[in-house]
Amino acid sequence: MADLHALTTVQDKDQLEKNVETLILNELALLGDLKNITFFRQSDVPEHTELSVILSNYTPLGLIKRAHAYKDKLQKETPEDEINMGLFCYPILMAADILLYKPDLVPVGKDQKQHVEITRDIAGRFNKTYRTNTFKLPEAFIPENVATILGTDGKRKMSKSLGNIISIFEDEDVIRKQVMGCYTDPTRAHANDPGHIEGNMVFTYLDFFPTSPSGLRGTSGVDTLKELYRQGKISDVEVKTYLFESLMSYFADARKRYQELKSNPKLVKEILEKGTKRARSVASETIKEVRETIGLPPKYS
Repeated sequence: MADLHALTTVQDKDQLEKNVETLILNELALLGDLKNITFFRQSDVPEHTELSVILSNYTPLGLIKRAHAYKDKLQKETPEDEINMGLFCYPILMAADILLYKPDLVPVGKDQKQHVEITRDIAGRFNKTYRTNTFKLPEAFIPENVATILGTDGKRKMSKSLGNIISIFEDEDVIRKQVMGCYTDPTRAHANDPGHIEGNMVFTYLDFFPTSPSGLRGTSGVDTLKELYRQGKISDVEVKTYLFESLMSYFADARKRYQELKSNPKLVKEILEKGTKRARSVASETIKEVRETIGLPPKYS
C-alpha cells in the first residue's frame, strides 16, 4: 500500500490518515484470502526510501523529465516551480518499490507501463556502473482483460474527487444513488426507444460484474438484457436496478469482510505487521547487497 506516494498530492494530515485507513480496509476486504499474498504499508519498510535515495544517483535528469506524471503537470499549465520533488521523483521511488523484491514481472495497467520501463533503465544503469547483476530487469505484465474503466459520467477515469465512482463499501442507499446516476444513452428520450449499448456505462460495468441475484443471471442474462435494451423493451431504470443488484451480489463477501475488519483494528494491525515482517526479510537483503556493491558496507556500524 503505497502511502508515501500519496504525499505528492495529499498534504493534509487528517485527510491522509483517512485515505490510508480506507484504502487498507478496501484492499484487504477485496483480497480476501491472504495465503499467497504479502500485504504491507510502504512507509513501514524503510528500505523503500533508502533505495530510492541511492537510485536517484544513477537516474539521469532527462529520463525523469520524460515521465508522464511530470509532463502531465506541465501540460495542465502548472508552473514548474510549483511541482514538488516528490512528484518529480515519483518514478524513482516506484523503481525502488519494484527492484527491492527482484521480480520477473510487474502487473500494471497500460498507463503505468512507462514506469516499468524507467525502472528497467535505472536498474540497467546501476548494474552497468558496477558491472554486476544486482537487479533484475523486470518486464511489465499487462493482462489483455484489464481495462481502464471510465467513471459513471462516461467521460473520465473514475475519481472520488470528480464524484464519478461507485462506492462498493458504502451503505446500499449511497450505492443505489450512484448507480442510478450512471451515464446511459443520451439519445433515448423514452423507455420504449431503441437504446445504444456502446458507451453506455451500465452495460460496461455489467460486462465486468454480470451476476444479478434475481431475474436473468450471469453473462447470458446480460446479453439478453442488451438485446431488450436495443429493442426498446426495457427502461434505463430497470437496467440500472439490475446493475445495482449485480454489484451487491458480486461484492457481498467483500462487503462483509470490510465490516469485520473495520470493527477489528487489532486484526488489521496484525495483518500489516505480518506483511511488514515478510517484506523486510527480502528488502533488507537487497539493501545489504546494494550497500556492499556501492561501497557502503556496515563495517563500522
